[in-house]
Amino acid sequence: IATRYERLSRNYMAMLQLVATVIWLK
Repeated sequence: IATRYERLSRNYMAMLQLVATVIWLK
């Protein structure tokens, strides 16, 4: 469960960073 949560969290952080970058570029 821990690894699953960690993977999800990592994915969430990556997505958040991507969105933030797109917004910042605009």
